[in-house]
Amino acid sequence: MFANKLLTCSALLIILLLLSNAVFSQKFISLPNVGSDASLEQANLFTSSSLTTPTSSTTGKPIITRSTSSITPPTTKTTSTESPTTTTPVISTTISPQPYPQPSVGTWNTSCIMLQMAAQLNFTYEAKGGNFTNGLYNIPNNASVEDSECKSQTTQFIHLIWGPETSKQSILMYFDKSNDTTVLSSIQIHLTLLSEDFPDAMENQTVQLIHKSDGEFKTPEKMSYHCTRVQKMNMTETLDAKQLIGWISVSHVQVEAFR
Repeated sequence: MFANKLLTCSALLIILLLLSNAVFSQKFISLPNVGSDASLEQANLFTSSSLTTPTSSTTGKPIITRSTSSITPPTTKTTSTESPTTTTPVISTTISPQPYPQPSVGTWNTSCIMLQMAAQLNFTYEAKGGNFTNGLYNIPNNASVEDSECKSQTTQFIHLIWGPETSKQSILMYFDKSNDTTVLSSIQIHLTLLSEDFPDAMENQTVQLIHKSDGEFKTPEKMSYHCTRVQKMNMTETLDAKQLIGWISVSHVQVEAFR
């Protein structure tokens, strides 16, 4: 009987121990699961927090490229702003004087002299202020033959005139013949300075220009002298004067005397 009670108590103790172990094991086993769930939940919270942070950051801040393009000005605008300025030069409106026209070729004939030439005078005259100045004048090609000398076999001349009746202008050209050769001997010009030609000249002024030949237009008898180039011959106030007061330029010359 005692033995049965002892066995029963022992068996009961064993059962209690087994139950205690079972409960302890169950608690021991469930604790990691709870910790694991907590760790997982903490991990999920961390993960969620780390993922949402960039999202809220991206949404709240402006785009970098958009910010950069609005601050940096275009290159072309910078270049045009720094381009140097230019100064427009001032154009002078002063009108330069026109060159004096070239003389025209005229042709004149008498029974003993044939003359063709273009002639221009360059001489000194007195201006209204008392100073002396230079003037140009072209012998007109429409001058007419006033007179000629053809009887002499040693000296002949041709006399041309032009201008108004009250103040005739004139040129005389003399030719000499010696040893079957003809040559220009002198040129005499009588010129009244008209206001339409010389507006600055002293009133009622007349100029006399004379050239003493140095053998110009020399040619054999019964032949004509011909030269197209410009020839300049000095002129004085008288035949014996030494002071030059101008010159006559002739071109396209063809002349024959003692025909």
